[in-house]
Amino acid sequence: MTTLRQRTLGDILAEERLIARSQLEQAQRAANRSGAPLVVVLLEQGLVAEEALVDALCKHLDVEVFDPIRTEVDVDAVREIPVDEANRFRLLPVRVARRGGRRLLRVAMADPLDHQTIEEIEFATGCTVEPLIARPSDLADAIRNQYRNVVTKIIPRGHGPTSGMGDGELAATPGAGPGAGAASSEGSGASGARRLFGAGLRDTDLHTKPVRRVQQESTPAHRIDALVALLIRKGVITQDEYEEQLASLVHAKDV
Repeated sequence: MTTLRQRTLGDILAEERLIARSQLEQAQRAANRSGAPLVVVLLEQGLVAEEALVDALCKHLDVEVFDPIRTEVDVDAVREIPVDEANRFRLLPVRVARRGGRRLLRVAMADPLDHQTIEEIEFATGCTVEPLIARPSDLADAIRNQYRNVVTKIIPRGHGPTSGMGDGELAATPGAGPGAGAASSEGSGASGARRLFGAGLRDTDLHTKPVRRVQQESTPAHRIDALVALLIRKGVITQDEYEEQLASLVHAKDV
């Protein structure tokens, strides 16, 4: 049985004759150019079928398989990794635990042999990562369900994937990343443009707030104020229209 640190996904797929070495090298070059993980390129280009991928990983690795129905996902684990990164790297943090004085983060991954991503998660979270094998199709639904209403960052306007949002709007991006690093060394070994966790945003551009479920902790007045500010910012109403309507309501109440 292969240990996690010994080999790569490409090694296993080639050994199982699920992909030719030439196709693997081509896919790795595409991954390096696009910044996408190798497993994503392989699946999107139809070079490897999902079931064959999972079967090969289960055959070679003594690693638990993520069950989206039976596995209980810890919200504290979800808060450790930004939703954008979870989607991009095809992974889902499942549980945070302590073992021998260390924080252990179990992460369901389409590629549990993506050593670079594992190292980035460990650097960003301070946890030791224990990967699980996961079907990419299961991960897509699980990520969408588990990250609902989880908000941890305020991203200023003009930066990152939510640049269309206004100043101070909340973005569903739990956690922060290490910033930058080298491209994956798997496959061809060529240096590429792979963006690491949080590399699209500088630390000075982020204002971190404690993790919380905003809808649950905000007051009705806060929610109304936020809605009005958003409508004005997006041009749906004007400040004058808002004040006129507010004045008419106040006047009607006093009559």
